[in-house]
Amino acid sequence: MFNGFTDKTFEFFMAIRFNNNREFFQDNHDWYLESVRTPALELVEALSESVEALDPELERRPHKVVSRINRDIRFSNDKSPYRDYLWLAFRKPGEERKTTLGVYADFSDAGLSYGMGFYSENLPLMKAHRNQLLNDFSEFQEIAERVEERFTLFSKSFRRMKIPEHLPEALHKWYPLRGFYVEKEINDFDLLKSSKLADEIADGYRYLQPLYRYFTRLTPVED
Repeated sequence: MFNGFTDKTFEFFMAIRFNNNREFFQDNHDWYLESVRTPALELVEALSESVEALDPELERRPHKVVSRINRDIRFSNDKSPYRDYLWLAFRKPGEERKTTLGVYADFSDAGLSYGMGFYSENLPLMKAHRNQLLNDFSEFQEIAERVEERFTLFSKSFRRMKIPEHLPEALHKWYPLRGFYVEKEINDFDLLKSSKLADEIADGYRYLQPLYRYFTRLTPVED
């Protein structure tokens, strides 16, 4: 059962940042398991029902959803072996990780963020989205206005794409997308250390259902 993170969770992330080496991690492996990984796995279990309601095909097995703390340093200039944060990624198994739509949460000593979106670009789906806006933008306008009441849009967009004149100004940032995510930050540590955190995230996932279902029913358009 998820009862919230603890001070030791956030202290571990600060400690690994300043002691990012194998010896420190091995000496403090129990600290990591008890205060970081175990509550993260419990949070996945607490969110499972809301994720299933969003899309039963999304991965919900905790050990598959929670990221590893080890970094892949083979092709990185940063050779630090461990991350000072973790994330939960609810995506469809077997699909390309960078382009599949999913919901997520990530946390560190700075707090927690959660939301929905793409890790990278998905050009065929974004083209289908533009075609839909050109055909009828009314449904998406309502969805976008609702989402932006609680979440912030972070977009990857074509810089010089012409915006159709008939689109409302509120949709201008949604039209030239290459990819995107919408996110909400939580910096209330009392909430982060409470079981109510799972309720907050689950409610957010339910709030994002119309946006998720809008994009997942579009048929990608290849160039």
